Amino acid sequence: MKPSGALSVFRQWLLCPVTCWRVGIGIALLGGLGAEPVSASKSGRENPSRSRGHIVQPSPTPAAPPADSDLRLNKQGEHLADALSAYSEGLTAEEEADTERALEAYRKALSFDPGNTELAVKVACELARRGDVPQGLALLKDSAKAAPMSYLPPLWISQIYEKFLKKPDLAERYANQALALAPDNFAPYLALFSLYTAQGQAKKANEVLDSATKSNAADVQFWLQLIETRIRLAIKDDAAIPPDELARINPLLEKARTAAKGNLEALAKLADFYVLSRQVKEAIPLYVHIIEKSKDVSGDELLALRDKLARSLLSAGQRDQAIAVLEQMVKDSPTRYETYELLGELYAVNQQWDKAVASYQQALLIDSTQAANYLRVADIQLRMEKDGEAVKTLEEARGKFPGVPKVTYALAVALSHAKEHVKAMAAFAEAVAEAKNSTDTILTSSFYFQYGAAAEQAGELTKAAELLRKSIEMDPGNAAHACNYLGFMWVDRGMNLPEGRDLIQRALALDPDEGAYLDSLGWYYYKVGNYDRAMEYLKRAFANTHPEDATIDEHIGDVYAAKGDLERAVTMWKKAIGIEPQNLGIAGKIDGAQRKLPAPPPTPAKGP
Repeated sequence: MKPSGALSVFRQWLLCPVTCWRVGIGIALLGGLGAEPVSASKSGRENPSRSRGHIVQPSPTPAAPPADSDLRLNKQGEHLADALSAYSEGLTAEEEADTERALEAYRKALSFDPGNTELAVKVACELARRGDVPQGLALLKDSAKAAPMSYLPPLWISQIYEKFLKKPDLAERYANQALALAPDNFAPYLALFSLYTAQGQAKKANEVLDSATKSNAADVQFWLQLIETRIRLAIKDDAAIPPDELARINPLLEKARTAAKGNLEALAKLADFYVLSRQVKEAIPLYVHIIEKSKDVSGDELLALRDKLARSLLSAGQRDQAIAVLEQMVKDSPTRYETYELLGELYAVNQQWDKAVASYQQALLIDSTQAANYLRVADIQLRMEKDGEAVKTLEEARGKFPGVPKVTYALAVALSHAKEHVKAMAAFAEAVAEAKNSTDTILTSSFYFQYGAAAEQAGELTKAAELLRKSIEMDPGNAAHACNYLGFMWVDRGMNLPEGRDLIQRALALDPDEGAYLDSLGWYYYKVGNYDRAMEYLKRAFANTHPEDATIDEHIGDVYAAKGDLERAVTMWKKAIGIEPQNLGIAGKIDGAQRKLPAPPPTPAKGP
């Protein structure tokens, strides 16, 4: 059984020369194994003897100046001074990238002060990495004798036995020893869990986490590390955490919340865990609290928190609140690309098209390297029926991203909307050619539908039929729209009527209540002269279409006219032209019908 990404950090740390050597002993395992770093600080270098085994306490101020004999160091003091000198030399060598001299100096420091467990682990890691595992083990065992109350030496002895010597029994023994010394530190639990997982002993691995759950640790980091391990194990392929696992995790979240107290960093991590476990409603008040209390947090950190809050609000269905948070972020940081991008997305969902376009365009001003935002801007411009602007946006995008099939595809669609049919057909053909040399998978059923519709609008009916049939073949279970389009294309022109009827009926079999498909079948019956069947389907289409559709109203009017009922025909055509006032064809029908209708009787004159 391969360990998860979180668990493999333990092994990656042990093997990584940069981590072990340059960073020191700040062990990067779900927030750290609890060891203090041995490294240079801004205020000076730390005392290499500062460990659980050797803590140098300041002596009280003497009442009188000491005699010369009192100034001499005792044996222990001499060792500590020699250890400090060697350690300082090691730090200097390390800063100069002289790793050999640094390692030699650190080993010399340990010979004087083997109880410096942090330094012992650092040197042992480097020796193990170089293949000198026995020397690394020896150093750690000497350090364990000198500092018998420190959990670090047995913990890392366990890791070396497991990783380098493949001795899981000894690794387990030393990991348990570390756990006995530090039952409120999560590192030994994770070491045992990792060991059992690597050995395929899932039951024992889970028992280790269960025992950690029973800890009385007051340190919030213990609970955060345990929660993260549980969550990473529970999430499979980005699916929701199963209810039984969530029942194990939620009590841990409460313990962490209690232990966090006023620790804003811990509370932020806790809020993230609520989001990971898809409990965003619990995360929202935490993010709000942290933002309100974060007066000393840097601008970037505060923006990141607000971003998480906005996304949580969005996930919880509180879209308007999310927009309000993002709008405030724009005011506070007007050059942050991600904020405009998300804000544009939310405006689009709200159908606030002008604001959506403005947000995406602002994102493009900040960073024009993202083709996706050109596509989003153009899509909204098409929704707003600003076809010419969409074409310009996509031509600019194509200039920046030549040979990118999805950009060429979008341009082809925009050109078709703008009724530039010759250019549209050329762009579709270029998109096909580009896709053959690209990893972009644009040649889908939807692509061939759009290509076929463009060909139909360009009057290339044979090409349109070929493309629409290809769209249907590629995804027959979702081909209702393509079937209806091709069927109506034939029926409306009075061509291939049996095939057109069959295609429309196939669309209705996939979606029986779709108004557009019912209208198409009604129109077929109109074309073959069966006006009663035509009216039956057209009235069903009218009832199932919201908002009202001008084409259906026009078709019903046409059937009334065919049946000789011009008054009702005019009524329906007037409804249609009310929806499409620029439709000259409908206006002509109304005018022609009204000429045939008898003039209304004169209005009687009113009396005095």
